[in-house]
Amino acid sequence: MAQQNDNHPTEDYRGLTIYQVMVGSFMHSPEGARGYREMWGPDNNTKDGNLKGVTEALDHIASLGVNAIWLTPIFDSRGAAGGEKLQASGYFAKDYFAIDPHFGTEDDLRELVDAAHSHGLYVFLDGVFGHHGGVDKPSPGGNSIDSTPALSDRGEEGGEGNVKYPESLDYFKEVATYWIDKFDIDGWRLDQAYQLCQNGHNYWVEIREAVRQLCERRRAEGKKWGVLGYMVGEDWSDAAGISSRIYRDLGLVSAFDFDGKTLISGPMGDLSDGGLPNGWDDVVTVYSSPTSRGYSTDEVLPNLFLSNHDGFRVADHFYDESDDINVMTRFAILAGYPGPVTLYYGDEFADLSRDDEGAQPDNAGRTSGHIMASDERAAKVYNYVAKVMHFRRMNPAMWRGEQEFNRYRNGEAEVLIVTKTDADTGNKVVMAFADHDTTEIIPGIPYPVELRAYIPELLRID
Repeated sequence: MAQQNDNHPTEDYRGLTIYQVMVGSFMHSPEGARGYREMWGPDNNTKDGNLKGVTEALDHIASLGVNAIWLTPIFDSRGAAGGEKLQASGYFAKDYFAIDPHFGTEDDLRELVDAAHSHGLYVFLDGVFGHHGGVDKPSPGGNSIDSTPALSDRGEEGGEGNVKYPESLDYFKEVATYWIDKFDIDGWRLDQAYQLCQNGHNYWVEIREAVRQLCERRRAEGKKWGVLGYMVGEDWSDAAGISSRIYRDLGLVSAFDFDGKTLISGPMGDLSDGGLPNGWDDVVTVYSSPTSRGYSTDEVLPNLFLSNHDGFRVADHFYDESDDINVMTRFAILAGYPGPVTLYYGDEFADLSRDDEGAQPDNAGRTSGHIMASDERAAKVYNYVAKVMHFRRMNPAMWRGEQEFNRYRNGEAEVLIVTKTDADTGNKVVMAFADHDTTEIIPGIPYPVELRAYIPELLRID
């Protein structure tokens, strides 16, 4: 289905461009909840973010050309084991049917969802269905969690959760559908999704079907939001590992593309490799079909990203004066990725966290959110990110088109021309990459194209 209009984003999952917000470290509004005082992340950065802060940042978020936001968990975590730093992350909930008052109220969430929808943004919540922080009461529907320690099919490598399946299945089916039906959210990001693959069965099959049935019912009732039902899982394994677990039996059809992220922007907790070790070959690789990259079927939709809350920021991988163009290159790659993509807040300004005191490899990226560029470098990156992401939003060929690759050398420059054509609409675009400044004659473009090194040009032909 082609993109409809700016007030209602594409219903094709491949066209999703998601902006991730870590609620506690993003932005604090004095009009909202008090927030937490402590959280795992760099010292002297925001720890008291709240839902009102996200709402007040929606103009900026929408200005980037994205069409969805993902909020890290907002469920009530007060009293969970591990202390305030862990509770503030939200990943160990005490009550899946209540909002953590540190972040806000039900009215705050409704205001945020309604405002996001008015900006043409879907809203995805973050769910942890394989471990919890001490849930001690039934769901509103009378379902309970079986907290027996349970290993997933990943074994010891994935650690032991405290949610046993199938005994806990009805409880989490209710969680998955409750927030869609009550608050019109549009889907889920699912933390450590492999934990639901137990004893050879993928329990996402049943949960995703419950979400699908609910969204179909809501659509039949004439609802315009809360009908998408997108679900993206986290399993930091490679393509084969993800395929053997959460993609098995198409329990989930989308998961984060850790292989692709490592290829173009470096490992999550390592600053040794800035990515693109094979030059433009790596662009061709990440744009290739899922099966050619080791996934089990082309029906799956890996979600490409550059960084997130569990590692270093993308700009942290570059220690030279060209870190801004290195970041711009990777956002161009992201814009043309044939499938869903995710941006992490602050990366649109090429924010850095590598030198922040208290930063650790698994939380260095949890720096303060902001909506204004702090200097000329940040403004340049922001303007480029907004440009390429708006281009992605307005051109379905970018995320679902048939692709042609033309790679050649022109003097010192190694050039890659990617031509994309969308069969449904006839939309046709060109992505032009070069590693040195050059001037290129590109078929379909009636003028010579000036390319700057590592600052790709995106051009519409039709």
